[in-house]
Amino acid sequence: MKLGNNYKSMPLIGLFGGAFNPIHNGHLLIAHALINKLNLDELFFIPTGISATNKSLAPADHRLNMIKLALENKKMNACSYELDRSLIKKKSYTFNTLKHFFEKNNAINFFIIGSDNFLQINTWKNWRKLLDYSHIIIVDREISSLSTIEDNEIKEFYEQHSVENINKMKLKRNGYIYIHHMDYINIASSEIRKKLQSKKGVGDDAIPEKIRDYIAANNLYKSIGQVI
Repeated sequence: MKLGNNYKSMPLIGLFGGAFNPIHNGHLLIAHALINKLNLDELFFIPTGISATNKSLAPADHRLNMIKLALENKKMNACSYELDRSLIKKKSYTFNTLKHFFEKNNAINFFIIGSDNFLQINTWKNWRKLLDYSHIIIVDREISSLSTIEDNEIKEFYEQHSVENINKMKLKRNGYIYIHHMDYINIASSEIRKKLQSKKGVGDDAIPEKIRDYIAANNLYKSIGQVI
């Protein structure tokens, strides 16, 4: 297949969605790894606005501010698209986000998803159409967590679209799934919140010091069930 000039000139963009409640070093490790692996021109952190599953989240402005504070790589940026939709009471659906970027940025987009979420992707809105607007990068953070996909729908979806050569994804704007293996990252936002709620210390290995200071200054995650 001959690569057309239009694809040669298209930027390579990573789309990293999630609650980021709060952002932590595991998120940053994944972002750095994929910028290098895919040679991305830019990677956007896209915090959830209104959760599709009605999760209770810290206020949008605080989660966005923490992302901005954490980003030190010039290729990383925060995107408020889903937060802006929450202002008009629109829930955050990945399908809408990927469609938006596909239509607006004239780039080759790579949607970044953890293996745990991919294993339940058939519960997402219009999940079969996600590849109409992006490639999918599965971050496999646990050994062999994807070695056996039990759900037949997801297994067929993966097998139909998976590639092992990352350069193949740069020949078109959408349609492929690639697994990026990483060492196990034993950091989770839920565990960070639990420690903060129980007034246990959260070290620099989990979240950057500036994020820990921001959480303290704004009284976030002080008690179970409290988000402000």
